[in-house]
Amino acid sequence: MLTRLYLNLVAGFVLSLASSTAFAALAQFDGDWHNTDMSHAAVTRLQVQISGSRVSVHAWGKCHPHDCDWGATRAQAYAPAVNSSLTHDAKAVSAVFKTGFSETLLVLHPQHGNRLRVALYTRFTDNSGRSNYTRVEHFARQGRTSSGARVSAGLSGEDCVRFDYRRARLQRVDGHWKIGAASTWLVDFGAQQGEARQALRVLKHYRLTRQCFVGRPHPSMEYYLSDGRGPRGALRGEDCVGFNPARIEVRRIDGHWKIVDGSHWLLDFGASEAEARQAHRILRHYRFTHACFVGRPHPSLRYFRR
Repeated sequence: MLTRLYLNLVAGFVLSLASSTAFAALAQFDGDWHNTDMSHAAVTRLQVQISGSRVSVHAWGKCHPHDCDWGATRAQAYAPAVNSSLTHDAKAVSAVFKTGFSETLLVLHPQHGNRLRVALYTRFTDNSGRSNYTRVEHFARQGRTSSGARVSAGLSGEDCVRFDYRRARLQRVDGHWKIGAASTWLVDFGAQQGEARQALRVLKHYRLTRQCFVGRPHPSMEYYLSDGRGPRGALRGEDCVGFNPARIEVRRIDGHWKIVDGSHWLLDFGASEAEARQAHRILRHYRFTHACFVGRPHPSLRYFRR
């Protein structure tokens, strides 16, 4: 069992999480992760598998001449509130690994650009007198997720997860209408069944295969691609606003970094100039000409098309 100290540590992390919603939040942890600094790593590799709201973590520790296999263990996901969905709103995952002489708690947080921040808390159980210690390590996702989805990064710094639009389904879970594909939840529409059905039409009409983000775990922009390209054409009844990709620019207005087309602003990135410039590069690269919405004035889905 976790000690009271470990429980308090995990609780502290969860209470510090922001409450804003991120798409496919639990899926952000899914995959094969390698430490970005192997020369100073305590943990060299993690494999995280997601099945619904269940999470398992397999870890390898730094040993010589070969890494030590710590094995796989059931992990716990944490949402920002008691009435939040773990699958859709999870902001952290914890797992405990025991050896013959120590016990290590890992607390995982997703970061921008297919990165993972992992805090380690190790205590020794062998009466050696060694001090308990903590450290933070960083991991990059490799290859495919456990559901078979390949992690893709077309542009430098682009953060995308692939899914199969043909497997996208509308489901009602705990009173929420959601769109899922295989083991990944893509969007949560709450009680808005009509918006959920319209969004499913959008995914299938444009044959969307990638869900992408600028800024995670709290994205300031979401967009979708079809086989690595911006979706094209029009869907009857969709709600879109046109803009000129050759004319858009990044401006700081009243302390907020925004993307504007002339006198009209498209996106607001708050204090993050870096995210605004990344989004500007994405809109220009894919030559998007329309910002589209499902449900306004508070859209449950936003997407861009040509």
